[in-house]
Amino acid sequence: MRNDYEMITVADYVNTVENVKCLSVEEKEIQAQVERYLLNQKRYETNAKIVEALLA
Repeated sequence: MRNDYEMITVADYVNTVENVKCLSVEEKEIQAQVERYLLNQKRYETNAKIVEALLA
């Protein structure tokens, strides 16, 4: 049994999902997780800049 997987970047996945009108429940959950991940990344970057400014 062979599984064919395709590698895709997060940005490509988000762009692909944005163009699709009808999503399954699993795809909606994945989309929500990706959005949460990207939001957290921005939050971590902002927090790092704040800590850096406080220490400088």
